Amino acid sequence: MTEQTITERWTCQRCEMTISWMPDAEAPALPASWVEEDGHLYCLACRRERAAEAGVAHLPADAPAHERQQLSSWARLEFEIKRDPTRPDNQIAKACRTSTPAVRKARGRLGVPPAAKFSD
Repeated sequence: MTEQTITERWTCQRCEMTISWMPDAEAPALPASWVEEDGHLYCLACRRERAAEAGVAHLPADAPAHERQQLSSWARLEFEIKRDPTRPDNQIAKACRTSTPAVRKARGRLGVPPAAKFSD
């Protein structure tokens, strides 16, 4: 009889990406930056996209593409800044595929003080 090993696994509800740990590794309760919402698990990439989708959900179907893009970008930035306000602006900009000045502007609109300027 072979011994079955139970490996801890998580699958993102939205993108279906699966993360697992080796059988002998100590698995966390959830992978870093994942969350459980309404009984579903979401990875960080999908959390960002869900924030962007929520940011444009109120727009009418015929809203101009540039307006949809602007609000979507703003919602991603807001999500990232609120997720970790201590992260340097350049890291948030990279995660959101935008510029560091855009992050600074978003921080100003949110009333969140600036973080360290550069950290790689």
